[in-house]
Amino acid sequence: MVNLADVQTAITSKRLGWQADNTLISAVADTPGRLGLRPVNLEAKALQVATVTPDAFRPKRPDKINWCELDRVSPVKFQGLCGACVAFATCAAMESALAIAEDKAPTIDLSEADLFFCGCGDCCESGWDFVPALERATQGVGLEADLPYAVDTKCTVIPAALRVSNWQTALSAEDRRYAVARGPVIAGMRVYDDFRYYSGGIYEHATGDEVGLHAVCIVGYDDHSSCWIGKNSWSEAWGENGLFRIAYGQCGLDLEFPFIGIEVERV
Repeated sequence: MVNLADVQTAITSKRLGWQADNTLISAVADTPGRLGLRPVNLEAKALQVATVTPDAFRPKRPDKINWCELDRVSPVKFQGLCGACVAFATCAAMESALAIAEDKAPTIDLSEADLFFCGCGDCCESGWDFVPALERATQGVGLEADLPYAVDTKCTVIPAALRVSNWQTALSAEDRRYAVARGPVIAGMRVYDDFRYYSGGIYEHATGDEVGLHAVCIVGYDDHSSCWIGKNSWSEAWGENGLFRIAYGQCGLDLEFPFIGIEVERV
């Protein structure tokens, strides 16, 4: 494992544009326990259900968009030492999709515990995959108030509040931008050891081995800065208040895994 000095030295020597510091995540050695994306196949086509095309999102997309600035992104949460990232990314995208559809700030707080533990995700052994998470979400997800998240939560049946009514994958670079221009999407990435120390700027891998696969919610992009804007589930004490910017082409984010755009409806 790398330490803070290793990361800062690598950033400086490679002249990268991000900052590293000690974080809530870097203080815990078991980084893999905070990941948990376990796709059946790393080939993006294995997760392709329907390809989003630019024509589906006319008129022309903007050069940049940040749904946080438009007040359509719910607060960052903390998955703890549990590989529940797929559930957190899915719920984040669902909360934003409803806010965009209703044209107001997020008003619903979904239960990641309901989606993850009742959908048969596993904290430690197998993590979870996009497809079973989405299939479970089509049945509906309940409210956080009815089943609060904790790493040792046991499944309890609660009323559904919101469901995924449709989802599509975007694979090409342009399709991904059109998908995000429509709303935050579910995505996957490879995580390297230095990412634990990320505290700001546009991330590019500087040093350290790969430590696992992770699901995040992409809430924007900026073609002028050539970066995606992501919402993580490592608490507001990590990154840019829980968010991060990452350069195009990094960590397999826009090369190996599809972006998954969703539509939702209240139950």
